[in-house]
Amino acid sequence: MIFAIDPGSEKTGTAVVAEDGSLVTKAIVPTPELGDYLSRVYETHPFSHIVMGDGTNHKKLQPLVEQWIARDHQDITFSLTDEKFTTVEGRKLYFKYTPRRGWRRFVPLSFQYPPEPVDDFVAWIIGRRYLAKQRGGNP
Repeated sequence: MIFAIDPGSEKTGTAVVAEDGSLVTKAIVPTPELGDYLSRVYETHPFSHIVMGDGTNHKKLQPLVEQWIARDHQDITFSLTDEKFTTVEGRKLYFKYTPRRGWRRFVPLSFQYPPEPVDDFVAWIIGRRYLAKQRGGNP
């Protein structure tokens, strides 16, 4: 399994992704709490790799993640991956996995914006992109 991160300045999207690209768990955590969250998730879903999107705020979070690895988890590898257009893809994925209710059922998706943050879905996409790149294919 891998732990995927969509780095943000205030909130960070996270997802644990299985080797086949399926979602194990996802969450949006306050960015300052990412290190503690990594430890909690690792206890229940031990992952072997951490992948982070190379966009917003990754330069601030990368040292935090590398310190977490160096402290107790030297067997875990780390890499960055391209996160261009992942927010747009995250919005689409949100609507695919979140049933629309009420008036939203009658409005075309192209006119809608998710009513909540999609950083966790974006992290899932980052994880899938990384796995696809490892396999030499498309996400």
